[in-house]
Amino acid sequence: MAGTQEPIYGTSHIQSVAKQAETTPYSLLKREDMKWVTPDMTNVETASFYFNGDDGHIGFAQVIYSNVAYGLSCSACI
Repeated sequence: MAGTQEPIYGTSHIQSVAKQAETTPYSLLKREDMKWVTPDMTNVETASFYFNGDDGHIGFAQVIYSNVAYGLSCSACI
């Protein structure tokens, strides 16, 4: 992990997708997978979704939720 320093948890908490795929190469998306944590403080969350088409095409989407100034307005917290 070049250039990655995690001061609190250390490198043991940075997970490799390749290592996870050895045991669970994919999972089906469920409704509860789409919920944000939304704690009562400033935070940033990301969700990455990988797609495999029947025709062999692959792709991914990454959605970022940012609550930088908690308490101002949170229209996505429904």
